[in-house]
Amino acid sequence: MGRARVIGRLRLLLVLGMLSGASAPAPAATQTGHATAQVVAHVPAHLVISGPALVTVDLQDHRIGTPIPARLRFAVRANTQEVELQVACTDLYEAGNPTSGHRIPVADSGARITCEQGRGILDIAPLLPWRNSLSAGLLPAGWTGAVSETGVFTAAPGAAFNQGVVVDVSWNTTDPTLPLGEYRGYVELIGLVRP
Repeated sequence: MGRARVIGRLRLLLVLGMLSGASAPAPAATQTGHATAQVVAHVPAHLVISGPALVTVDLQDHRIGTPIPARLRFAVRANTQEVELQVACTDLYEAGNPTSGHRIPVADSGARITCEQGRGILDIAPLLPWRNSLSAGLLPAGWTGAVSETGVFTAAPGAAFNQGVVVDVSWNTTDPTLPLGEYRGYVELIGLVRP
């Protein structure tokens, strides 16, 4: 047989082999590599407190010398189970002017905090006593009043603190000669969460 004929037969056998399903030799294995990186996202502690813009107390039938109570409802939302809460309360000034000589002072021995759910840590009483000395910046500039001690409050086990909080404070009308008019002040619920 001639050389051309042998080459032609080999080509024909190779083509027939491919058509019949015979496979060509596998290519050599390739090398692969991989690495895995862990991703960590840190969610910081956060706290949001919202409350009423205005609370009106009607003194029409109120007797001089007895406390004037006020109940304020706040919403406290935190992504932690525990929150620290305290209350800052100003005296009530005639026309809301802290330079006025006419005011109604904060009364009683503290502010009462009641949570819709949960309670104070270590059975802390819901009455937070007024501090003996005021820290700068907790009351509006020029105002007098009182600031409570801090209490730690907790949500149900395993839950984030997300609930309504009621603050009860009062003022004492000791001066029967107060001029007629509107007396205004502020109550602030202050919260802190720790990481």
